[in-house]
Amino acid sequence: MGRSPSWLRERCVLLLLHLERSLVRLIKRLLYRKFRSAQTLSTVVVFRSGRLGDFLNAVPALNLLRSRLPQVRVILATTASSLPSMQSITGSYADLNALPWLEFVTPAVVNRALSFPMTARGRGLGPMRRLIREEQPNAIFVLSNLGDSLAGKLRKLVYFRLAGFKGPIFGFDSLAGGRTFARSQYRLGLYEHEVLGPARAVSECAAIGAFRESELVQDVSIPAAAMSWARSALRGFPGPDNRLVAVSPGATFSHKVWPTDGYVRVCRELGQRYDCRFVVVGIAADRPLAEALQQELGTCCVDMTGRTSVTQLAALLSRCRLFVGNDSGPAHLASAVGCPAVTVTSALDFPGRWEPWNSRGRIARVRIACEFCLSLTSCPLQTNACITSVDPQEVLRLCCQVLEDHTEDGEAAADLSPRRHSC
Repeated sequence: MGRSPSWLRERCVLLLLHLERSLVRLIKRLLYRKFRSAQTLSTVVVFRSGRLGDFLNAVPALNLLRSRLPQVRVILATTASSLPSMQSITGSYADLNALPWLEFVTPAVVNRALSFPMTARGRGLGPMRRLIREEQPNAIFVLSNLGDSLAGKLRKLVYFRLAGFKGPIFGFDSLAGGRTFARSQYRLGLYEHEVLGPARAVSECAAIGAFRESELVQDVSIPAAAMSWARSALRGFPGPDNRLVAVSPGATFSHKVWPTDGYVRVCRELGQRYDCRFVVVGIAADRPLAEALQQELGTCCVDMTGRTSVTQLAALLSRCRLFVGNDSGPAHLASAVGCPAVTVTSALDFPGRWEPWNSRGRIARVRIACEFCLSLTSCPLQTNACITSVDPQEVLRLCCQVLEDHTEDGEAAADLSPRRHSC
C-alpha cells in the first residue's frame, strides 16, 4: 500500500530540517569553542529579543538557569525587535533604551539587564561588543522564539562572533525551522509552546541539563512602588479584589481584536451573576474601546488605558481575580503575576503555541478554513473572520470557571440573553 502525498511531504520536510540543523552545528563548531563538562561558568550573557509577551515567555528559562546555576553572574541583553515597525509600536508605550519589563527579573533573577535598539546601522553590534569586553562571559545563551529560521540562526552565530565572542554558545539546536513548510512542521509536532523554546536553549548546556515541564516557573517580581501605586489607584473603587476583573479589549493589530460588543455582553453577565467590577487596561490607543465599555457598563467600570506604566499594570493585574482580553502582552503579564487569564485569540497561528503559560486551556478560539495564515500584521482576506467568529458564550463559560472557584452562589451562565444591568 502506497504512502499518502502528505506523509511523503512531511518526511521530506523532516529530512530538510535535519540537514539545516547539521549545517548550523557545523558553522557553530567552526566559529565557537565547545563547552567542556569540567568548565566552570562564572558569568553568562543571555540574549532575548522581543516585546512584552515574548519576554515573559522567556522568564521560565531565566528561572531555570538561575535555579541550576545559582552562583553564576547572569547578564540579560535584549532588544524590543530588529524590525523598525515593531520598534515604533513598542516605543509608543516604552523606552527602547530601558525596557520597563526588565525590572521584573532584575535583580531577582538576573544580575544585570540592558536593552538597546537594533538600528539599521550596526544592528546593535557596538553595544554587544562593549558588553562582552566588560563582562567577559564564559558562555552565551540565545533564547530565540521556537522555530527560528536557518537564516536567523546563521545571522546570530555571525553576529556574536563579530562582537568578539568565541564561545561556547547555546540556543541553536532546535529542529523546528521557522515558517518553512509550517503546517507540515505542526503535524510533525515540532511547534511547541513558546516557553519551551528558550528553556530548551538553556538546557543545551551540560551544566544545566534536562528539565521537567513542571520546573518551568513563570513569575515576576513587581517593584514595591508599583504595588503602592496600585493600592492607591483602586482605593476609591468599590468592591473586594476577588470581584475585580481586568478587561483588555485592544491589541496591536486589528485581526487580533475581538469586537467590543462581545466584551460588553460578557461583562454584563459577569456583573449580574458575580457582582464584578471591571478595570479596562491597555495603551492610550485603546481608549476609544475602553470608553465604549465604560459607557455600557456604567459606574462598575473604570478606564485605566494609557494611565499605567508596564510595572504599574503588573501591580494592578496582580490585584484582579480574572483577566479577560485579546491575545496581547497584558494577557501574558496577567498570567505571570498570578491573575487567571481568559484569552480571546485568532486562528492565525497554531493552537497551544502562544497561550499564557499559567493559564493554558483558557483560550477562546475557533477553527476556520483559512486558519494558520501566520500573517502577523493583518488578515490576508481582510475579514478578520477567525477573531470575530469567537462566541461570547464560550468566553463567558471560561470566565465563570475562574470566578466560581471563589464564589459561593456562582452557577455557570446558561445564555447571554439581555438582563437588568446590576451595576
